[in-house]
Amino acid sequence: MSKPPPASTRNPAFQSKLEPYREFIRECRAKRWSYPLIAAALQESHGLSAAPSTIFSFVKVRARRRTLYALPASDDSPVFQSTPVNPKARDFFAPPEPKESHEAKRRPYNI
Repeated sequence: MSKPPPASTRNPAFQSKLEPYREFIRECRAKRWSYPLIAAALQESHGLSAAPSTIFSFVKVRARRRTLYALPASDDSPVFQSTPVNPKARDFFAPPEPKESHEAKRRPYNI
């Protein structure tokens, strides 16, 4: 992939230098790559120098609200469907039965 044009030739609105590599970054995050690893891969394969914090900010700004920040899939990428949960597994991970409170075990006073 070629390098993005210099900042002086871009449109007046700010555009990140990472924008041309958006799909590459999205694929790397889908593989659960760390930001330092993505930065190293961008440097090695595309000759682009970017700090891991820059890549994190790029992903975070463009991410949907999630705990794990990830770029949303592009329109032409395949959609994966989840598999149904095995009933035995569902029962195994069910919360335990609530225990009787210590207050319920209180004995009456001996008067």
